[in-house]
Amino acid sequence: MARPPLFPDQSAAGIAVDPRTLERVIPESKRSDGTVRKQLKIRPGFTPQEDVSRFRGSRQQAMDATALPKGHILGWVAPSAA
Repeated sequence: MARPPLFPDQSAAGIAVDPRTLERVIPESKRSDGTVRKQLKIRPGFTPQEDVSRFRGSRQQAMDATALPKGHILGWVAPSAA
């Protein structure tokens, strides 16, 4: 069985999965004065505002999928390297 990672991936809000208990937690951290913040458990199903993606309608998603790269000029073809 593979070992869990020492430093698990964190979300934008700093939530990680505890490798021992497999619960979502905010890991303990150290303040600038040297004291330690306790590890916080996150309720199942809770999603903080920082982790919620911005709503994109179906038309907006379609436009994003077909958008050209920034600076692209329609009809321009790069010269061949001869």
